[in-house]
Amino acid sequence: MSERIDQIDLRILEILKKNADLPNKVLAEQVGLSPSACLRRVAHLKKTGAIQRIVAVIDPACLNRKLTAVVTVKFERHGHQFRQNFFEQLKKESAVSQCYMVAGEVGSILILNIADMDEYTELADRLFNEDDNVSAFTSFMVMSQLK
Repeated sequence: MSERIDQIDLRILEILKKNADLPNKVLAEQVGLSPSACLRRVAHLKKTGAIQRIVAVIDPACLNRKLTAVVTVKFERHGHQFRQNFFEQLKKESAVSQCYMVAGEVGSILILNIADMDEYTELADRLFNEDDNVSAFTSFMVMSQLK
C-alpha cells in the first residue's frame, strides 16, 4: 500500500473496521461526505489494498466449534521452503481461523476453532506431531474472549 491515506480515509477505515456492513449512506454521513464521494473513496481503498477484503465474523459456536485454542509452533528449520508444506496444510484445515508467522521464540501462532478435545487431539497429531519440521508446539485453551 504505497498510496497516501488522508484523514477522511482513516476515518472511513476506522468505521468500517467496526462495522463493514454499514450502508454507504450512513458511512458518508459519519465522515461528512456525499454518498457518491464516499463510495468512490471506499472503492479506491479496496483497489489500493487498504481494504483487503470484507468478511463476516461468525461466532464459532454457531458452527459447532465452541472451543478456541491459541497454539504456538516452533520449527526445526526456518527457511521458507521448510515451512511451506506446513502452511499449505493449514490452508486446508477449517479449524484454523488465523495463522501468523512471527519473529521471536516461536515461528508461528495459530488460532483454532474446534468442536472438542477429540478434534483438537486429531488435529494436533496431524499438523504438529507428523510434521518433521515442527520441533515443539504449545497450546492455550481460551477461557473467554475480551476483545
